Amino acid sequence: MTRRSLVQMLAAGPLSRAVAAPARRPNVLYIVTDDQRWDLLSLRGHPFVKTPNMDRIGREGAVFLNSFVTTSLCSPSRATILTGRYAHQHRVQTNGSSPRFDFEEKTFPALLHGAGYRTAYVGKWHIGDDAKPRVGFDHWAALPGQGIYFDPTLNVNGTERKFTGHVDQVVSGLAVDFLKQQDGKKPFALCVGIKSPHAEQLPPEHLKTLFAHAEIPKPPTWSEDVRANGKADVVKGACIQAEEFFDGPIKMKGSYERFIKDFYRSVVSADEAVGRVLNALDETGQANDTLVVFAGDNGFFLGEHGLVDKRLPYEESMRIPLLMRYPAGFRAGQAPPQMALNLDICPTVLDFCGVPTPANVAGRSLRPVLTGARGVPWRNEIFYEYVERIWQSPALVAVRTDRYKYIEYLDPADTNELYDLAVDEHEMRNVIRETGYAPVLRDMKARLERLKRTTAWTPPDLSKPNTPCRPRRHPIVPIAPQN
Repeated sequence: MTRRSLVQMLAAGPLSRAVAAPARRPNVLYIVTDDQRWDLLSLRGHPFVKTPNMDRIGREGAVFLNSFVTTSLCSPSRATILTGRYAHQHRVQTNGSSPRFDFEEKTFPALLHGAGYRTAYVGKWHIGDDAKPRVGFDHWAALPGQGIYFDPTLNVNGTERKFTGHVDQVVSGLAVDFLKQQDGKKPFALCVGIKSPHAEQLPPEHLKTLFAHAEIPKPPTWSEDVRANGKADVVKGACIQAEEFFDGPIKMKGSYERFIKDFYRSVVSADEAVGRVLNALDETGQANDTLVVFAGDNGFFLGEHGLVDKRLPYEESMRIPLLMRYPAGFRAGQAPPQMALNLDICPTVLDFCGVPTPANVAGRSLRPVLTGARGVPWRNEIFYEYVERIWQSPALVAVRTDRYKYIEYLDPADTNELYDLAVDEHEMRNVIRETGYAPVLRDMKARLERLKRTTAWTPPDLSKPNTPCRPRRHPIVPIAPQN
């Protein structure tokens, strides 16, 4: 789907209207899905996945056309969303334990709580595996670590409770319960962490036959010869190789068709959960006064470049869906082209709610973009970092502009990469050694060094050896062949 056709679709209908300044502080509904990449929305023209509820947020508000994470990994990205700070700043750089974060970092829900909001977190937290209640939340119902898909246990205000059913239905039900309990005396901020479509992508029973007869092609870069295309050697051994994932020793899903259909089914499950929460907003009369923010925590490789997982800064991994809606605060039908980051969610929420943004926040409020403020300069580059050395994934930093991307490998050191996205959208041709791109390379290196300085980046501790590729920690359950 082209940008023009998307804008035309968004602008059609009565929702595309000017709005007056809101008379009260907005409620906040923040929804995050797990491993949902930017193009897994029917709003973005996906040929198989239909997401009417997520689409509704974009149609009735804004869909950001160029939205990215600064680290493509669950815990660091979630911490960045909540604080507006880079991973090297809040120090949640892996999916491991992070007690420092709980006591030293200011999250936007905690700041809203201090400003008189009633705050709640429901679902997957995953900044550390401990599900105990965190500071700044009046109501807490969180999964431990990754959680499980069926009959999950959640920590509800300090007490473990086991629930029956699919996790997306359980989490959305708890969110609906919270919304129905609000009396309007105080604004609320509800955060909802939906588990889908994270591994092992187990959809609810009623979706198990969805796409059964569809023939889903593999991506065009599935069989890419990464060495022939000039990619670093570490890419071949990084993350989880797609062929090994399906046909080798891991065999998590048995076949690409089974994996991709369950992935798509899980996105539909997440969309249904979003719909239940949006319907509750409507039914309780709170939709007009609620700022809704929907985002994925990171992208995901679905076989592109022969990879499954994330971590590397190619487009499929670092681009996310980002949708916002606030009927009382900005007009519907927008498709902003500006580069928006997960860093920007925290300051955007605080800005709309009239709460001062801490000086150490690195992100920028998207409010000027959404309200049509003129003459506001915007970023033209993105800093990306990754340091968790697991499954032979390399530590690296990168910079992306509207047209170019430069990747610098830290450990193991390897051939760095430069891509011209204007002529190579699939990142198949590393042009770093081509003489015609020498001026671009110098510029991108200078940009990267400047971003390191301005964000106070320091080289990570690389003294621990990188772990070899191995199956995920999730139990591998044999699955009967199925379309």
